[in-house]
Amino acid sequence: MNVIFVCTANVCRSPLAEGYLKHLLKQKGSDVVNVSSAGIVALTGAPAFECAIEVARQFQFDITTHRAQQLSVTLADQADRILCMEPWQAKAVLELTPKNIEKVSLLGSFHPKKMVLLPIPDPKDFNVQETLPVFELIRFSVDGFLDSIAPDPVG
Repeated sequence: MNVIFVCTANVCRSPLAEGYLKHLLKQKGSDVVNVSSAGIVALTGAPAFECAIEVARQFQFDITTHRAQQLSVTLADQADRILCMEPWQAKAVLELTPKNIEKVSLLGSFHPKKMVLLPIPDPKDFNVQETLPVFELIRFSVDGFLDSIAPDPVG
């Protein structure tokens, strides 16, 4: 299974989601899910923001080697699931590649509160204090997504 997380610039939210899911899969010893991330208007080649790197560090995973990439038709076509942070991003994905409508959803729809249109907003000032609650939404949603694809993805 190929999963891609999508946010705006691919330097904060989607790298956190990608890194966290990779971390969980590594802990479970699973290699059946390939995980990546991209941005609608990516800062191509840019590293993850320092606030995201620090939040990841606090949760024992590393995104220091992340480099932003632009979402493309090819990336969308290769994905089995395209998980967006906000509704406007899902709309942008579908404008780019309408045939992938069945693959697109909001990551927040997997949050335990079961709010199908739960957006995961960008931190306002991109500091650690504001990134932590955003990551909490990401963390619970990624946990829910992982449970939805397989309670034990080891296979």
